[in-house]
Amino acid sequence: MELYLHFPFCKKKCAYCDFTSYANCGEALVFSYLTALKREICFAGERFPKARIDTVYLGGGTPSLMSGKDIESLFRTLQASFPHYAPEEVSVEVNPESASEDILSAFRDAGVNRVSMGVQSLLDDNLRSVGRVHDAATARAAAARIAKKFDNFSLDIIVGLPYDTPQIVRDEVREVGALAPHVSVYELTLEDGTPLAAAAEEGRVWLPDDDEIAEYMEIATDTLAGCGLERYEVSNFARRGFECRHNLGYWTREEYLGLGAGAHSLVKTAREGSPLAAEIRFASPRDLNAYIGGVNCVESFDDVPRVEMSVLSQSDIRTESIMLGLRTREGIAEDLVAGRDLSRIESFLVREKGRIRLTRRGVAVMNSVLSEII
Repeated sequence: MELYLHFPFCKKKCAYCDFTSYANCGEALVFSYLTALKREICFAGERFPKARIDTVYLGGGTPSLMSGKDIESLFRTLQASFPHYAPEEVSVEVNPESASEDILSAFRDAGVNRVSMGVQSLLDDNLRSVGRVHDAATARAAAARIAKKFDNFSLDIIVGLPYDTPQIVRDEVREVGALAPHVSVYELTLEDGTPLAAAAEEGRVWLPDDDEIAEYMEIATDTLAGCGLERYEVSNFARRGFECRHNLGYWTREEYLGLGAGAHSLVKTAREGSPLAAEIRFASPRDLNAYIGGVNCVESFDDVPRVEMSVLSQSDIRTESIMLGLRTREGIAEDLVAGRDLSRIESFLVREKGRIRLTRRGVAVMNSVLSEII
């Protein structure tokens, strides 16, 4: 089983962000939230006493805003709650402005062995345009600190930002690819209701079009390959052995628990460890007060209020397996598409040893390919 923990607090919310995150919250609210999160962790340990915890991922928000004391307490609660807590990979997300020596050491001492930092860009104009609170120099310094403390770490880049050009993308991707064993490259997505989406709609900011963004992704893919980082998922590149095990679990539909506000779960087993009659997906409320109150007013994991709950049919599972699996280097088993006429998209597919994966051109038009398969 995999565990995801959500820390939803940020120093400032980025202009493109639609995640469950909140800025400028007081210490009292952070304390109340962490108290509720640790209570939910205890409930989860009671509900899944036989679960072997394979990976842990602490995301946000900005977990590097936590104090050393809170970090130690959170991971101590994890270890005490799950009898079979022995994760091979423990990841944490950090931001450059708060990835201090002390905080990185606190995470390492708590058992973290992988760090993912949101650089997003190494161009100050880009960083300012989307409301990031760090500059490129701060990101470079933080990356150097991380590299000294952790062998396994990832640096994130966004392509499609307002000041991106082919050369800028090539230069910054080459720089992070030379330093980190793992790099994530995400295409900028305009989410409804975000300040950046409003600014783009009103003409207050210019953004690259879809063709330009596709070009940037091709540049990033080639540049990272030159650094020895292979694309193992649509947005993720790594040297062999440095793939993110936690995220691979999502793409291969392993069982996972998401704990904290807005976190999602996929549950497959009963308390005693036997398979459930049907798999269940659900999420926790995004609203902080709803989450805190919901956890504090119950006495068991099964009674914690949930949203977006669904019982998965075999058709749902098949669809998910195709959509998620085709994102990866390994692709999907041919059996999943047995009987389907794929002649119109055959040029975008590679068939090998009973599996199907996308060609590089197929990755670029993945949504169109999926619409033909599902």
